[in-house]
Amino acid sequence: MRFFYPKEYKALFKLGLPITIGHVGLTFQNLADNVMVGQHSTAELGAVGFVNSMFVLALLLTIGYSIGAVSQIGALYSQGNKPRIVDVLKSSIVTNFGQGIIICIALVALYFALPYMGQPEELLPLMRPYLVIQILSLPFMVVNSAFKQFTDSINDTAVAMTITLIGNVWNIVGNWLLIFGHCGFPEMGIEGAGWATMSSRVVILLLTLAVFFLRPKYKEYVQLWRTRRANAKDMLLLNRLGWPIAIQMGLETASFTVVTIFLGWMGTNVLAANQVMISMTNLIFMFFIGISNAVTIRVSNHNGLHDMQGVRHAAFAGWQMIFVISVVLSTIVFVLRNDISHLFTDSAEVAAIVSTLAYPLVLYQLGDGIQCTFANALRGLGDVTKLMKYSFIAYIVISLPLSYLMGVVLNWGALGVWMAFPVSLSVAAVLYLKRFLKVSRL
Repeated sequence: MRFFYPKEYKALFKLGLPITIGHVGLTFQNLADNVMVGQHSTAELGAVGFVNSMFVLALLLTIGYSIGAVSQIGALYSQGNKPRIVDVLKSSIVTNFGQGIIICIALVALYFALPYMGQPEELLPLMRPYLVIQILSLPFMVVNSAFKQFTDSINDTAVAMTITLIGNVWNIVGNWLLIFGHCGFPEMGIEGAGWATMSSRVVILLLTLAVFFLRPKYKEYVQLWRTRRANAKDMLLLNRLGWPIAIQMGLETASFTVVTIFLGWMGTNVLAANQVMISMTNLIFMFFIGISNAVTIRVSNHNGLHDMQGVRHAAFAGWQMIFVISVVLSTIVFVLRNDISHLFTDSAEVAAIVSTLAYPLVLYQLGDGIQCTFANALRGLGDVTKLMKYSFIAYIVISLPLSYLMGVVLNWGALGVWMAFPVSLSVAAVLYLKRFLKVSRL
């Protein structure tokens, strides 16, 4: 096993940079939402933080499910089999939409459960309409996700990046108009943020469809679109691959999402501080996602050619790149820990909590980088079933009880809740790495 992979660094950078820019752009969109809502009121920031924590879980379930197509399309692309690629794409659209309906039903159940989740009573009238708007936007996202996995898998990652950035600009302008009531629009506060976000998701899907059907580069795929069909065999395979990935990503996100309920018991300021730090950790994680998604694509390409040495080189090169990124970005967040909250709110109480949460954030970066890289490498190989078991151990058996013990029982507050993350992410890292080394044995 080598320790320097110049060919893979170049390929991963070329694939990963557009994905990273797109994801970072999406994170900046969420950051802009939080900053603008926080400037409107701290209560609305807390409400947005809680709803988004719940919705991100739903969002990652849908994204994770759609990733099941990458191992198939990536392998077919390396083999030059365009007819089968279109089969898988069409099947992916159908299965994604079906899974999206299930997620929407779960979110409706969440809406009715809000009064029983122990959150500050004054936030409920703010949470409810914002959650409804998020639910309405989900169908547009699940269809777009199928096309995104297609374009990424055929190594055309710049498409999704460009469309996402356009959607981000649309959302930010919409926030400015609707949250604060500029240019004759009504001042809608948190609901304005919701409608701006929903409209941007509609725009993103329309642009994606326009690019696919009108861009000359995709002419052969569009011609095949007329004759190829979604089929039961591909849909069953995508379900078999997609649900384990969705559940694995959902369990990981649950360790961050469920603890938001614990934090809500501690008051509005704690919820607001948690949302500030979630915004920061999401920003760092988007860089991880960009490189690790490129790892998934490269691994699937190598696997399609039965090149297991290339599989290993792609995975370890990706981890090295992510390690460097984690050191740089977590250092910046730690240095600025006393000033970050001022972007969102003037509250001194929120600022003090944010400052303490920077410590566990730095501690869990190494484990997070390793687990992210090798989970995505396993997805590229289509080896996803074990990921559910390992995630359940790390994030449900270990993380949630530990967060409750340290944060609530021992009364260490938000810091205690967050200190479970370095432990759980390190456990996941070890389990995923061991599995990858086993299934990629030369």
